[in-house]
Amino acid sequence: MIMKISKLISVLSLCTLAVAITGCDDSKSACNGYVCRSEKSNKYLETTDGKTYIPVGMNICFPRFLTEEEAVLADYEKKFAELQKNGANWVRIWLSHQFFEIEDEKEGVYNPKKIARIDRIFDLADKYGIRLKLCFEHFIHLVDKKPFLKFSTAPAFDKRIYHKDYGGSFSKLEEFFTTEKGKQVYLNRARVFAERYKNRKCVFAWEVWNESNCISLKERVKIISKWNSEILPELKKMFPNHMVVMNLSSYDKALVHKHYDAMNIDPNNDVTQIHNYINEGHSIVECKSSVDIMAHHGISHMLKLTPNKPILFDEIGAASPNHVSGPHKGYETDKDGIFILDQTFVPFFCGACGTGMSWHWEYYIQKHNLFYIYARFNKAIEGLDPIKEDFKPHYFETANMRVYVLDGKDTMIAYCRDKNNWWKTELTLKQKAKELSGEKVSFAKFVPNVKSVEIYQPVADKSMSANVATDGNIVLPDFLRATVVRIKK
Repeated sequence: MIMKISKLISVLSLCTLAVAITGCDDSKSACNGYVCRSEKSNKYLETTDGKTYIPVGMNICFPRFLTEEEAVLADYEKKFAELQKNGANWVRIWLSHQFFEIEDEKEGVYNPKKIARIDRIFDLADKYGIRLKLCFEHFIHLVDKKPFLKFSTAPAFDKRIYHKDYGGSFSKLEEFFTTEKGKQVYLNRARVFAERYKNRKCVFAWEVWNESNCISLKERVKIISKWNSEILPELKKMFPNHMVVMNLSSYDKALVHKHYDAMNIDPNNDVTQIHNYINEGHSIVECKSSVDIMAHHGISHMLKLTPNKPILFDEIGAASPNHVSGPHKGYETDKDGIFILDQTFVPFFCGACGTGMSWHWEYYIQKHNLFYIYARFNKAIEGLDPIKEDFKPHYFETANMRVYVLDGKDTMIAYCRDKNNWWKTELTLKQKAKELSGEKVSFAKFVPNVKSVEIYQPVADKSMSANVATDGNIVLPDFLRATVVRIKK
């Protein structure tokens, strides 16, 4: 049965229905407090119960291979359990994918079966302590005659039920974004979620749109910037306990850089987000380089663009040239997690508030069972509180390493990346990685008098100490691909 919630059900009766299906009560949730920006250190996040929150996780936006409801939900539970087991606490989901889409047959009509399905995702999040970043929309056309993606569960990038030819209110896409009617259609759908989930603590944030600068409009930056400036405050009123965020497409071309400069500065956007991928097509040079170079390029630009906001690498991965045929071919053989090591670690060590959030969940992470990388990230930063440390990011190079430093009040911690081994040498050229041996590095600029050094090697999953030479250099134990150096001040 389909029901039109905005007309047939009041706010009170909607909450009653929520209890009847799965319950609005999240008192048994493993998620404590709501996530918000820290007032003590504006680059980081905390929860309203006073604890620092470092987002660790990945995208699981939609089911990629499964279609049957119970099979999909069982698979989500399996992923959530693996994430919890390895200390992850965050996932992203597209509410507009056909598996979750509540407005699936007619504009303004919402499917209670889909709502109940989303309830079950919320309950899994509560059970496993996973925060949800929920993306409201992703379409870029009203009617798309040439679907971009071909696999059976591929998200449709149009919303034809909004087009007049299919019973909707709009004859062209511009009308949706420039009229009061279009604004209300969007907000009415969002209101269904607000009435149901605005008090759920497992929500990390609500995301306005996926890569809105890709929407097929002639003056999209001008139109969407204005639309965002109107929609973001409305969503904040609907979700007073939650953050509201936006995102843009891959930061891989000069034109897209201009989009970020124009759109990502909206004051109502709670967290500055970035998307980018290894892309050997028509992209900037950083996207054809090592993952750490690409990640550092993006985060450093966002730090300059919005210096007083947390930054999150919301999508990071490796794609085929120009994104035309899915994931990077290197994923097929990357059983050692060469890509995901840097995808996870580097954004945080460049100054982001959390890990990089990898894409290609089934093609890569689940296929090779790489969830353990999150546990190793947590080991690397165990005991650190970035809010108390108020970390400042720095970067330098040695002959053999690129070094990403977080310099805090009591601790300096650095991710040291071997320049000699990376995805191209190992996966494309098939050159076996070699340990970097006898490397020396100085952190005297940050810690003038080093007395003791702790080392964590994420590839080997080993912790040890390092020697300090008479000249003040730190002699690093031999390591493969990357090592983490921690010094107490």
